[in-house]
Amino acid sequence: MKSIQGDIDTTYTTHQRDMFTSGLVAEIGPSAFATWHAIKWHADFQTGQSYPGIRRIAEITGMSTPTVVTAIKILKSKNLLRVSGKRGQQDVYVARERLDVRVGGRVICTVVVDFVPAEMRERLALLKKAGSGNLDAEDVWAQVDLLPGPGMVLDKATGTFSGEMLADEVPEQVPVQPPTMKSVAEAKAALKQIADQMRGVPKKQASV
Repeated sequence: MKSIQGDIDTTYTTHQRDMFTSGLVAEIGPSAFATWHAIKWHADFQTGQSYPGIRRIAEITGMSTPTVVTAIKILKSKNLLRVSGKRGQQDVYVARERLDVRVGGRVICTVVVDFVPAEMRERLALLKKAGSGNLDAEDVWAQVDLLPGPGMVLDKATGTFSGEMLADEVPEQVPVQPPTMKSVAEAKAALKQIADQMRGVPKKQASV
């Protein structure tokens, strides 16, 4: 009797947690969300380009072709999808990720980045560093689109956003106090005492 061998597909696609936090999934609806994932599933690992036909998307999502057509329009309008060209008569898509930049509960801007599987981990890491002010962000921001949040205006000359905010909208910044010499000395002494105890040095002989 021949043994039966199976196969398990362990590949996966991802999405930003912020899509739920921001309410974007609820805004675009389940049909558009499923269509977006179906397009990402077809994405080329190196380029992010994806060209499934409308019928193909309908087939793997269980939706009708008119529903898929409407979903694609929604994704384009919400900057979650762009058309990068043509492959014969078929549009070539690139799915996009959206991340809100907030101050307190206020959205200052939205960062939109192409979904290119081979580059996503590094690109998102660079965006996080740039957002923290720890990186020369000129090259990073050149690879993304920045959409002003409600009531905000982008100054293209300076690359900054401006707008009015109520004082109570800005979260209180708690200053971080640098460690004092006394606290550093106490920490060193405590660590040395632990080290002495681990070496079996009697407590009365441990340095303090």
